[in-house]
Amino acid sequence: MQRHAGEPHDDNGPIDVLTMDGRYVGTYPAGVAVMPAAFGPEGLVAFIETDELGVDAVVVKRLPPEVR
Repeated sequence: MQRHAGEPHDDNGPIDVLTMDGRYVGTYPAGVAVMPAAFGPEGLVAFIETDELGVDAVVVKRLPPEVR
């Protein structure tokens, strides 16, 4: 769950990591991690990245076991 930063309209705050049953795992400080665009099974997450030409690509990564 990504929190707001200092201003209510600023969505780039810290990211709290929770388990499926709501147990708190930890927090990524603001600016250290990017909130995924989508979550999949077994720790898969998808990000939308834009290259130097402005072309968007979907990049899929697997989260480390300790934050799944």
